[in-house]
This record gives sequence, structure tokens and C-alpha cells, in this order.
Amino acid sequence: MSFAGFIRQLRLNIALVFVCLGCGAVPSVAQTLKVPFAALSPNYAPLWIADQAGFFKKQGLDVQLIYISAGSVIIPAILSGQVEIANMSSAPALTAWARGAELTAVGVGSNRLLHVVMTRGSIKKTEELKGKKIGSDRYGSFSDLVLREALRHYNLAPDRDVAVIQTGGLPERLGALKIGAVDGAIVTGDTAFEAEKMGLHKLIDLSQLPIQYPGSTIIVSKSFLSAKRDVVKRFLRGWVEGIKTAKTDKELTVRVMQKFLKTSDRAILDKTFEVYKPTHERVPAPDPKVVGVAVKQLAATVPQAALLKADDFIDRSLILELEQEGFISGVYEGR
Repeated sequence: MSFAGFIRQLRLNIALVFVCLGCGAVPSVAQTLKVPFAALSPNYAPLWIADQAGFFKKQGLDVQLIYISAGSVIIPAILSGQVEIANMSSAPALTAWARGAELTAVGVGSNRLLHVVMTRGSIKKTEELKGKKIGSDRYGSFSDLVLREALRHYNLAPDRDVAVIQTGGLPERLGALKIGAVDGAIVTGDTAFEAEKMGLHKLIDLSQLPIQYPGSTIIVSKSFLSAKRDVVKRFLRGWVEGIKTAKTDKELTVRVMQKFLKTSDRAILDKTFEVYKPTHERVPAPDPKVVGVAVKQLAATVPQAALLKADDFIDRSLILELEQEGFISGVYEGR
């Protein structure tokens, strides 16, 4: 082929590429996201559903879920870029942010606490916890933080009146309680229902206390949000569809929870769906008032938090855009 012929063929190929781009014939490559979640709790069902039902794929995302049962491990992974987005409690993220970490919360799936403190049958009153041991998650975790707040509500000083023991995730906490390694444990979701079936005593129901806390939170680094805002927004679209499903589609939600919670007890799964479906926020934008309370509580252990404002930790803009664009209403109306 002559040089002139080569140039004509090159121009033709370029023209064909632009035609294909215009008609969508060139497939786009899915954006890969590594997304840790922090507990085997029904709070994270919308994330699991969005993955299993293909809602993330519909948004052009290849989401790889990773179970990491400690926010203290997730935070450095976000900051180092090892993971891009996390679904976790806001507590470790708030603590890191108060100490200077460039993190932001772009969504909050639930602000209600459904944790309970279960005890062995010999402990029937909160004052009987004095001198006893309660199993919790790692220090600074969501469960640890709200347990301490609940104890203070009953005028019990954590670590002085009641020993708070780091026993691990939900299954480990229940296991420690079963064998008598602790006198009580803070649990939630299907683990709480399983504890009730075992005959353990529900001593404290945090849903009945005047305590709110941003729970299932979507956390990103500020640098990632700045560089990949559209990716984060697409992730939130998939997550919102997962929330809608967790509120309205019992059979699919139960199947997904059965896989992730590793239980085939249909009675527990049915009860879990009914208890959690009203707690998932339809419009999951971070609430500055609830986050503000969390910041105020944090100041008791991280003094510099007293100088900070919740609005500097949250970014409501993406969820509010989804609402204003009609995406959220469209999801619920089936469009």
C-alpha cells in the first residue's frame, strides 16, 4: 500500500471509530472498585443486594466486596488507595477525620440503633452489670462507641464500673457469651434474634434510648471524590437501588441475607427483614444534626473534635442530586 493509501485507510478507520462511539457500539470498560464492609449485619444488606442483583454492574461498575470487621483497618486502606469506597460505621471515620484524615461521608443508610445488650439469665437489671464484663467489637468501633454511650445513660462508667472486652465481630461476641467468657455482649440483627432463641436476656434495647448515630455510612477519601466524582455517584445509584430492594422485596433480600449472614433459619431471616426495612433511609443523605451529635460525643475522647463542624465531614450533594434528578423517585416508582 502506498503512503497516500495508508493515510486514506487511517482516516477511514478514525471515522469508523467516531461513528461507533456515537452509536454506542464500542463497549466501555467497567470501573473496578474494591469496597469493604465492616460487619455481618443487616445494616449492610443494601450493599450486598446491589452487588448480587447486578445494580452496580448496571452502572458500569465492577464492585468487589471485601469483609473487614474493623474500621481501624479500613481507614488506612482508604487513605492509601488500597480500597476506593467503604460501607462502614461512621465512628472510626469520624475519629480519623478529627485527627486530620481527609475523609468524607457521602451517604448514610441508617440513623437508628437496633443494637441490644444480651446477658446471661442471672443479670436482669442494668445496675447488676457493675463488676461484670461485656463483649464488644474493637475499641473505637461503632458497637464499642454506642455500648459505652448506653452504659453512661444508666450511670455506669465504661472500663471502671463495667469491663468492656474486645471479643470481635458479632458471631465471636455471641460465642464468648455462650461459653461464659463474658457476662453480656452487644449484638444486633440476626445475632440478637439467635441470642433470644437461646434464652439469653435482653437487658438493654438501644432503640429505646435517646441515642441516634449515623450507622451504615458510605466513606470515601476527599481526593478520590474529587478525582472520580462520577464513579462515586454511579456507586450511590446502585446502592440506592439496593436500599429500595431491602425495603420492598422480601424474597430477594432474605436470599441475599441468607448468603452473607450464613443462616438458613427462615424465622430469623423473616424477622430481620421486617425489623430492618423501615430503618433504611429512602433518601440516604447524611443528616448534619445526627452527625453533629456524633461529633459532639467524639469530643469526649478526641478533644480536637469540639472545634470541628459536621458539615465539613459530610457531602450531601451527590444524594441530593440523585433526588433532584428524579432518580430516587424513579427507583421507587419502578421507572
